[in-house]
Amino acid sequence: MNTDRRRHPRIPMEVEVELHVPAEALRVVRTRDLSGSGVLLLMPAEGRPAIGARVQVRVVGALGDGDAPPLVPATVVRDLPEGVAVAFEGC
Repeated sequence: MNTDRRRHPRIPMEVEVELHVPAEALRVVRTRDLSGSGVLLLMPAEGRPAIGARVQVRVVGALGDGDAPPLVPATVVRDLPEGVAVAFEGC
């Protein structure tokens, strides 16, 4: 019996992203996987944003045209042993 209720499939994707948390210093963390509605951010337990925290994420680097990638608003929805899952706002 399949109990996976995800709306979007996960895609393994390991990239560096900027994690912007209000009133905190910018951090660069790695991802493990990505879906159309969110991303898993790998990070140590200490200093993680709490469930319900509003954050912003952005892929590190430049796009093909040299512009910075967009800063995407998200909300922390799960705290897991390896990091936190965030859901993109509006998804």
